Amino acid sequence: MITSLFLKPTPIRAQDSSIASLPVVKIRLNRPDGIAAIASRSLFRHFEVIDERPDTARIGIHTTWSMIGNTYNRQLVFGRSTVRELSSYLDKHFARPDAPYTALVILRTLWLSDANYIREELDKGDEKDIDKLTERTHIRLKAEVYATRDSLYIPVFRYDTLHNTRKKSLLLRSPYAAWDEDLADLITGLADSASLVTVRKEGHSRLIRRDEIHKYNQSRHPYVPGCGDAMLNRGVYTSFEEFKNNGPSIKDFEIKKDKKSSLLYIKDGTGASYYSRTAWGLYDGKHIFIMKDGELCPAWKEGESIYFLGEAYKESTGMRYEIPSPYGSIPLNNQHPSVTPGHYYNYKQRCIYTLDMETGAVY
Repeated sequence: MITSLFLKPTPIRAQDSSIASLPVVKIRLNRPDGIAAIASRSLFRHFEVIDERPDTARIGIHTTWSMIGNTYNRQLVFGRSTVRELSSYLDKHFARPDAPYTALVILRTLWLSDANYIREELDKGDEKDIDKLTERTHIRLKAEVYATRDSLYIPVFRYDTLHNTRKKSLLLRSPYAAWDEDLADLITGLADSASLVTVRKEGHSRLIRRDEIHKYNQSRHPYVPGCGDAMLNRGVYTSFEEFKNNGPSIKDFEIKKDKKSSLLYIKDGTGASYYSRTAWGLYDGKHIFIMKDGELCPAWKEGESIYFLGEAYKESTGMRYEIPSPYGSIPLNNQHPSVTPGHYYNYKQRCIYTLDMETGAVY
């Protein structure tokens, strides 16, 4: 049984949204366990990091849902630039002065978010365990690693991972603690794997020059259509590839409002229109919309990144426990007459999503 509770968040309008204006939360990389053993087998005396992400100003978005119905967004950042943070962390913990190589790490994606809630991965078991009442967060990390010696580079590997973690309840723990720990673990795993794979590739891999890497980087910079500029063609984009190629395949459409949702209707050859939930998105001549769960979500561009507002769900169970609020403690299973202990409930909230301009993935 899935029930929507009566509390609803205050809507966030795209025209009022600016990632740069959001309050800042700093993420700190914590020193993981077992780091000495990993450092002792490192093949690198120095780590160079190049940040090739579309948005280099931040590393994620956190959304806090309040019991009184407001949604608060925070931008997640390091205490200094991502390049300095990661290169310093890697040099401090994994560099050996007598190692034969330096490492080049090209960062493609680093994004922390709790907008996607993965219901199918909820643990099965005792629903009275309060740890079951927490949503999941994720870290998306994509990078390429090269081992360098004598101005020649060994392509070591491409690192691409989506790491899900269970975030502790705000009643028990800071919501950012898991990110501090888990991101450090991912960076540690990348450094250790780079040394292990380099050993296997020594003498068996094609060597390339720095200018070849630079040329490859330039070829991967995605085309990002501008919001409201003449380069973007009006129409419905049925796939991300159509959007990247600026070639909408459907030109005759309309947007209809259904309560608070914007829905896409496509006109057929007779002039009749039908509802569609399968398009990727559209440009109406003024604004970009991206479709999520059958709803058109307003999008905007900041720098070379595209963001949009979409609904997400925070899940919890209807067991009895008390949540502090400005109006006193509220037993969860007394908030609504339809709430039944042991059942799951959805809290809808508006979250800021970003778009991977290489693959079209949303996170």
